[in-house]
Amino acid sequence: MIIDSHIHLYPPSVYQNPQSWAEKRGEPYWLSCVQPAKGKSLQGWKTVPELLHDMDAASIDKAVLLAWYWENHDTCKESLSWQIEWIRNHPDRLIGFAPFNACGGQNALDLLKLAFDVGFKGIGEQNPPAQGYSYDDPILAEAIELSAAYGANVVNLHVTDPTTHDYPGKIETPYESLLQLAREHPNTNFIFSHLGGCEPMRIQTKNPDNIYFDTAACPLLYKKPVYRDFCDTVGADKVLFGTDYPLRVFPKDENAPDFKAPLEQLRNSKLSDTDLLKIISGNAVNLFKLS
Repeated sequence: MIIDSHIHLYPPSVYQNPQSWAEKRGEPYWLSCVQPAKGKSLQGWKTVPELLHDMDAASIDKAVLLAWYWENHDTCKESLSWQIEWIRNHPDRLIGFAPFNACGGQNALDLLKLAFDVGFKGIGEQNPPAQGYSYDDPILAEAIELSAAYGANVVNLHVTDPTTHDYPGKIETPYESLLQLAREHPNTNFIFSHLGGCEPMRIQTKNPDNIYFDTAACPLLYKKPVYRDFCDTVGADKVLFGTDYPLRVFPKDENAPDFKAPLEQLRNSKLSDTDLLKIISGNAVNLFKLS
């Protein structure tokens, strides 16, 4: 089994005119990422049938469908409605993580309950600095405790590498704040996306045991693969394969996003067969409680 722990997806009503859709909903940050004012967009757009076709082509069995880190609660509601429909139609292939913005208050918590009631496995992707609230927001703390109570105790948090080049949407995510969040909620598991911005390789501190890292967008962020060095530092037990599909993470080599190229790069990273199996399958099976 191969599991991609980090993808996003949008319906045609969104990507046929991203600017109009985002302006009507007050989502300027999302728009700056998918349709930057300068430079070429790396965002790909795919339908659900195209997603499933690309998964089959790369022998991807399941994918974790993350929400975006929306700036408004109403957009979270809209996003959840897409996800519920897609997952209901393909429960054997797609795993849901719920959208959440702490600025929504009790309504945001109620939306999480709805998502958990229909089988969603966690919350995220979250990026508080982009969403207008802080890591110590009490509503976020309630949301994390709620996820633990439902057994959907996994939260995906966006992490930016402060040393990489500037790119559309790059925003600071203070690593110590993320670590503190994990320390305060030991009954919840946290996925620090994009290999935690590779901060664990620089900061000489022990990560709490409830932190995992996904490989989403790493080919785009780093000129040379960092998987082997990261696993040597952190351990393969804490790493999950993720692509950030349908982001075009190999923009010089591909016209359309797929799963094959990121998976091939990981396989060619001189990892042991045991470690590779953990990253593409075993860790996710355990974390998401898959049979």
